[in-house]
Amino acid sequence: MQQAAAGLPPHQFAALLPIAFANLASQPDPSSPLHALCLHHVLFFVFHHFPDNIVSGLELALEGCNTNSTPASLLDSIVDKLEATEYMKKKSSFDLGSAKADECARVLSKRLDEARTKLPNFYGIWSRYLDSVTRLAQLFLFVPIRDGYEPNQAVSVLQRECYEYFARVAAVFSPLIAPYSPTHPPFSPSHEASAILVLDRFVEFLSSLHFNSSIPPGMQNIQSLVWQYYCEKLLILTDGTQHYYDVIERQLVRLNWQASRLAITAMESFLDTRSPDCASFVSQIVARIPWSNILQTMHEDSRPSYLASLFGVLVRLAARPRNYDKVRASLLELTKSLSLRSDWNKISPEDAANIALAVTKSLPSDSLSNPVEMVSVIQVIWRKICCFVAREPYSKTSLFKQKLWIQTECSLLFKSESFQIPAAYNSLISDVNSLALNHSNLREFRLVTRELTAMWKNITDTKLGESIVSIFAEYLATNPTSPLILTSVNTIIESLNVDQLTTALKVIEKIIAAYFLRTDSNWAELLHWIQFPNGSLKSIKSYLMTVPSSENKVQMLPLTLKVFMDYGGSDDNKFFDLHYYVVSIRPKHVTSEAGFVCLLARLIQWMAYRSPTLPASFAPTDDLLPPVIRMRVVLRIMELYLMQQTIGERKPPRFEANSPILNSRITTLKEMAQQKSNQNMSNAFNKATAYFVQIDTHHIQSSSKLLLEIGRCAFGDRFLSDV
Repeated sequence: MQQAAAGLPPHQFAALLPIAFANLASQPDPSSPLHALCLHHVLFFVFHHFPDNIVSGLELALEGCNTNSTPASLLDSIVDKLEATEYMKKKSSFDLGSAKADECARVLSKRLDEARTKLPNFYGIWSRYLDSVTRLAQLFLFVPIRDGYEPNQAVSVLQRECYEYFARVAAVFSPLIAPYSPTHPPFSPSHEASAILVLDRFVEFLSSLHFNSSIPPGMQNIQSLVWQYYCEKLLILTDGTQHYYDVIERQLVRLNWQASRLAITAMESFLDTRSPDCASFVSQIVARIPWSNILQTMHEDSRPSYLASLFGVLVRLAARPRNYDKVRASLLELTKSLSLRSDWNKISPEDAANIALAVTKSLPSDSLSNPVEMVSVIQVIWRKICCFVAREPYSKTSLFKQKLWIQTECSLLFKSESFQIPAAYNSLISDVNSLALNHSNLREFRLVTRELTAMWKNITDTKLGESIVSIFAEYLATNPTSPLILTSVNTIIESLNVDQLTTALKVIEKIIAAYFLRTDSNWAELLHWIQFPNGSLKSIKSYLMTVPSSENKVQMLPLTLKVFMDYGGSDDNKFFDLHYYVVSIRPKHVTSEAGFVCLLARLIQWMAYRSPTLPASFAPTDDLLPPVIRMRVVLRIMELYLMQQTIGERKPPRFEANSPILNSRITTLKEMAQQKSNQNMSNAFNKATAYFVQIDTHHIQSSSKLLLEIGRCAFGDRFLSDV
């Protein structure tokens, strides 16, 4: 046969190939002599006038694989003759050459794609051929690179060639490793061994390419192209993902990822939108990349955006310990080293806003109450990004990001278990308070602190809501010097829903009481900070001025009402309403005696200043003093003093110094002071005596000062210092 063939052209043997192949297919037993003879004939025809018939022979062999009619021995023999297992050798006895090798690669790619399209059980049918097929793929793909590679070319040229060659590699291996559709992985768990073989050859081949040593680290190279291929082709799967991505991960992670600079924004995107089973692979890559070198060599203007994307990836990986279990120590060490950077605050507000969405969505439910170490370090970086650190200089950008931080923390708070929320909320208040203490512009910072109460709008559990409100009020009562006292009275009403107005007013009452625990407290500062929104004034007045009763369930808020009386300037109509309120309220509804005294003092002050404007004689209905002259001890003293200032029925009281006393009550005052039940009020009586005796100094306009002094002696509250 060899002698006869010597003079015949190759195309005549190509025509005999189908016959020879059919004979071989009819002898499936590789141990039979006839099988060996038929195999010898086929190989002779294929390699006659090599490489003229290699493509035709390859076509026949690959087509027969679809029906298992091709003996595995045929492909094994072709591998042996071509020395494909040693594909990196410079030359072999049967050297394909660049053009023929490329043609073979195209045939292999085409036949694999057709088979995968036609055969639902592709791996089940082709598994016995895959060892030889992948060896041939390595050879066909390597020869053109071997013959065409010139290492001294410009890096840009090498990168272009690298991209083109990788496209050829992907075309051959994709039918074997890429999902055919989102719901169909290319292999099942039962074919794991075959899939691992294919991926091993894929990674082995890519690792052997010359481009790995000629393209500098950090530029587009084999690893970055594999990453792009992974994102675009392998990550489309939605069903059967756990097994598939586990197998892919175990093999692809062997590449030299330390030399790569990947499209990191793609990581963010597919961690959000693709199967969570790919996260483990991402974490292993992230842990291997030398980020410090990449960031150091990066242009300063590009670094903040890149940092934002890198942090976005870390946040998403931290969502579940399972995501980074295989590189827990390495990834934690990387994150800790990144947390030491001082340029996190340079990330733009727009990028910070995108990160906030990822933080809210990704971090686990115990991020605030009981975070693992990885999450704790993530939180440290997040604070730095949002400028939520002590003594951060004020700017509109920092203010925006600080507000973003607390909004995110509040969102994380609601992801916690209900029983964990109160403690976490208290800690959050403390965090905000610490920053407020050192803030250079507290009035602007109120936009941040308001979020501590704005979050109440999102609470649907009544008991939890009551607990949160109570924690906030108790924190301020315990920390009267906290800046949050002033910022909260400014923003609390506006931060809540309309139907939460009553809650806001009750909290303001407690905040005012806490404020006056300060040694330097005064009504003027409080009035400067407090804010009653214009749209709510009518509702606020309605609640504060409604006389409490068992039916309406209204609670007396004397300190808030006191501030409200002077808010927006003095208004006589408000004081007439206040007079009615004071004389109508029942003792059992007085929630704070000291607060009531303060409120009463402000009313009397207004009445005293109004006195000189009254006519010489007026109607009984205009006389506001009699209904006010009552209250045990303190108010009894006030009653005696006010009576001493009267001149006659329907006559204006004494409002000038040295005006005559026609109704002295000094004797009654002394008798009261001597009563055993009033001995504990001796200081108040001593203070009051001077007002009764020194008629050249005191008159009706001294009454509010007297009430404050005896009230302070009785109750000790600092807000009784002035009105």
